[in-house]
Amino acid sequence: MDALRPFSQSMSPESISYYRRLTAEYEAYCQQQMDNHFMAAKFNFKSCQRCGYCCLCYPCIPRPDEIAPAARYLEMTISDFVNKYMVADTADCQIFFLRWAKEGQEDITGARIPPWRTYDRGYCVLFDKGKKSCRIHPVRPSEAKLIKCWDNRQSRDKKLWGMSSWGKDDIFAFLPDFDPKYFRNAKLNTSSLIFKGESNL
Repeated sequence: MDALRPFSQSMSPESISYYRRLTAEYEAYCQQQMDNHFMAAKFNFKSCQRCGYCCLCYPCIPRPDEIAPAARYLEMTISDFVNKYMVADTADCQIFFLRWAKEGQEDITGARIPPWRTYDRGYCVLFDKGKKSCRIHPVRPSEAKLIKCWDNRQSRDKKLWGMSSWGKDDIFAFLPDFDPKYFRNAKLNTSSLIFKGESNL
């Protein structure tokens, strides 16, 4: 809930309560998914087992300079790559960044994600479930290389997170007409919310 604190200042108690519930449900969902994945951390292995758990629950976030190499690897323009695979997101309502969409968010790639849809289920759109591998593995973000499920110290180090390298104006290099007010003005309509992607709890 800390990440939502700036946004929550303008939210009703009902909305804050709803976001807290979404956070708790997503954390419970990820805990449940551990049983379905052959995670290195569960078996005290020190190498990636390509189980896909991190790509399901915690997809990596690229730094601004890691987007162009990924687009080139897939032989796409940066604009087409962003529009096909990425969503604009925020953690504090001040700095905005691009991240890979989840499967359940493919309908809003190339756009600002409504805040409640941060909790959509589904693997990263760049995870190949058949091959159990990343479609851009040779040029994957440094966050994916550095953070390992068997090393909690690294996963807690925010300096290693891709979002930490985004500045206030970096988003405009990729989405020139991006409007930060979209997030702040987004109204929560709990009656119409459904989770997209992987099955709900």
